[in-house]
Amino acid sequence: MTSQEYIILELNDFIVKFPQTTVRYEYDQLSDVHFIEIVPNNVYHLDQAYIVWESELYDRFIALFPDQNICFISDDALVGLENVQLVLTGSVYDTIYSTSRSETVVEESAIKVTGFVNVGSFVCITSNSLTVPTTNHNSVVLPENDNWYLAA
Repeated sequence: MTSQEYIILELNDFIVKFPQTTVRYEYDQLSDVHFIEIVPNNVYHLDQAYIVWESELYDRFIALFPDQNICFISDDALVGLENVQLVLTGSVYDTIYSTSRSETVVEESAIKVTGFVNVGSFVCITSNSLTVPTTNHNSVVLPENDNWYLAA
């Protein structure tokens, strides 16, 4: 079994044990390093079960392939992946946990929904005083235009 096959096998087991994550794998031939990116980074930095898993995989990998390198990163790393060879997404992974995503949060109590209007590719929530465009992911997205509230 090659080192790449071994890592892919391990990552398939990983995604079952950590279904709240996405994992990406890349082998960089120039630096001879296997990169494994774990998202969300709160799992990478804080989840004790993950930290134990990473340490044990590192030890097993180095024992089997002592002339190769393996590097674990998250989406907040200074190094990024350029030629991803494998992406596995867990069954309960939610992109909201990624550090590369930002959003505006509106308190539910501040919105009174009186109806829904389908406008092109947007679904609009209408209320007595405003119309707020949303995505189809049930999250409110506020446009950057300061006059969005005049649409009602």
